[in-house]
Amino acid sequence: MSEPIHHLPKQIDESADKNHFYETLWKRVGLELLIKHAGPCAGMTLLDYGCGRGETIGIAKELGFEASGADIDPECVALSSSYGQAMTIEEPHDPAAQFGRKSFDIVSCFHVLEHIDRPKETLTSLGKIARQYVIVAIPNLRSLPKPRFMMHESNPVNEGHLHGWDHAHFRNLAERHCGLRLVAWGHDHVRVPILSGLASKVGGDSLAIRLETGPFLKLFKFHSTSVIALLEVI
Repeated sequence: MSEPIHHLPKQIDESADKNHFYETLWKRVGLELLIKHAGPCAGMTLLDYGCGRGETIGIAKELGFEASGADIDPECVALSSSYGQAMTIEEPHDPAAQFGRKSFDIVSCFHVLEHIDRPKETLTSLGKIARQYVIVAIPNLRSLPKPRFMMHESNPVNEGHLHGWDHAHFRNLAERHCGLRLVAWGHDHVRVPILSGLASKVGGDSLAIRLETGPFLKLFKFHSTSVIALLEVI
C-alpha cells in the first residue's frame, strides 16, 4: 500500500528558511518576466491555477493585476482566500470546461504540472482559458554534475511528482503539443555541488542565496532549480 503524500506546509517563513525563500522566488521571477514582455499590467486579470497557499495572488495584486486563484485542495482554497478570491478546481484535466475560453488575460501555473496525471491536456486547456499568456514554473530535471565521490547520493525527489522536464523537453511539450509559443525563459537559482553547501556552512542561508541567485545563476542559468516559461497563446 502506498504511503500518503504529505500536504504542503500551511505557512512559510522566507527569512528563516532558504527553501521557503525560494518557494516565493520562482513566483516573483515568473511574474516579473511576464511584466517585462506583456507591458503594463494594471487591470489585467490573472488566474493562478493550483494556487496552493495563495502567495501568487498576493504578489500579483501588488503588481496591479486583478488576481484570483483556484486549487483542487479545499484546504489550499481556504488558505488562499486570505489573499483574494479563490475557488475549487472541478475539472483538473480540462479547466476550460469550468472557467470558459478566453476568461482571463493571464494564467499562471507554478509547480503544479508535475503533480498532474495528464499535463498535456491540462496545459492545452490552460492555453484556452488565457487571452494572452500562460506563465509556468516546473522543477528542472537538468542539474550540475556531482563529483564522483558524491555519485552514491541520490537526488531527493518530491513524493508528489509524476512527471519532469528540462527546458528543451518542456518547450517541445508546449509548442508542438499544446498550442503555445515560448516567449522567454526565466531562471530562479542554481545550486552548485559542494560550493552551495560550503556557503551555507560558512555564511549561512544569506550567503548561499546571494551566490545561488547571483554568480552561480549567471554562470549556469539553464541549470536553475525551476524551468520558468512565458508562453504566448497562438
